[in-house]
Amino acid sequence: MEIFDSSPGQWFSLVLLGAWLWAFFRLYRLEVRLDRLTSQQTDLVDFRASLDGELSAIKADISWLSEDCFKTPRPVKL
Repeated sequence: MEIFDSSPGQWFSLVLLGAWLWAFFRLYRLEVRLDRLTSQQTDLVDFRASLDGELSAIKADISWLSEDCFKTPRPVKL
């Protein structure tokens, strides 16, 4: 029953402590979320760089094949 008989200042201190704990908890969750998003963004940048490299290689192959096809005439067998 001592809790109910305590002064309003102690209640205010408890409410303030609870608010601080809630704020720190929310801040921690936001920080974890930000780290996760940053990691995903880094993964996407790496993936895009790898796709750009593959696309450049495919373009080079197509260019080489088209030049090779039109440079030398191929004999046609009938």
